[in-house]
Amino acid sequence: MTVDGEMKCTFHPASPIVSEETNAKFADAFMEILEVVAVAPSPPKPLNVLSFLPPAVALAGAGAIATHGEGFMQFYQSIMEMKANVADPADFWAAFNFWVFFAVGHPILQPILWISDVLHGSPGPQLADLVPYTFLAGNALVIALVAFSSEVSRPSFLLPLE
Repeated sequence: MTVDGEMKCTFHPASPIVSEETNAKFADAFMEILEVVAVAPSPPKPLNVLSFLPPAVALAGAGAIATHGEGFMQFYQSIMEMKANVADPADFWAAFNFWVFFAVGHPILQPILWISDVLHGSPGPQLADLVPYTFLAGNALVIALVAFSSEVSRPSFLLPLE
């Protein structure tokens, strides 16, 4: 610390190298600094951009649906036409549910199938002519990373939620 223009170093020894008077001056100056910091106005809170995200996404989604309104109407009319041409409503709902299953499942499964193709095409020798060793090593690495790393395994790893 600097007291009266001189540098003083101490690690709180049994017999301090600073006199009681110098120590009191330092303590008084330190308390003045603390008082200034304590009454200083806090900095303004930063603008949380993520708070505007849900309404913006909802507005963009509504706009996207509105711009494709005619297509949605044609789709609804074709479903209603299909329903009118089926004698048994159970047959219609079975076919409709089957179609919905594939319509929903396709986008969900597409990334999984893509990464499977990539990993199964990994270079190097294969285990039992089935799976490359590099594929197994990559899987083991990711599983270990998720299992043992608290940073990766927490849900907010990709998007901090504050």
